[in-house]
Amino acid sequence: MNLLLRLFLIPVGYIAAVLVAASTAALIEWLRAYGPVAHDPAALGITGMMVVTDWFLLLFVIGYAAAVPALAAIVAAEIFALRSALYFCGAGLAVAFLAGLTIQSDVLPPFVAEPAVAAASGLAGGLAYWMSAGRWSGLRRVEPEPR
Repeated sequence: MNLLLRLFLIPVGYIAAVLVAASTAALIEWLRAYGPVAHDPAALGITGMMVVTDWFLLLFVIGYAAAVPALAAIVAAEIFALRSALYFCGAGLAVAFLAGLTIQSDVLPPFVAEPAVAAASGLAGGLAYWMSAGRWSGLRRVEPEPR
């Protein structure tokens, strides 16, 4: 795959991964908050606005905190032509863990600090990157070795 196309797909894949990771965390927040407010339209509306506000906050914080670890995972995938969905899901988990270490806990809603939420967001983000850019990783074509 040529270099210009890779230079286009990598940022598109990162943006897709951040969008999916933030959306996964916001969906988890919504699912947790829906039950107690399901029968009160006013509380449901306020909860919905809070979830959307948290989603916008998560977009920026995740995008900023995950940039360096994600760049390291992407560079490794490009150098070694790693195209496996398992690699990108594992890289998403690692990026979520490392980003969670760098994010200040007072900036985000408290549910984001939970390991299960971070893991689900990292897996979803890694899968989104693989689907949009990771399947074509590497500038050189990897040929199977002859036996």
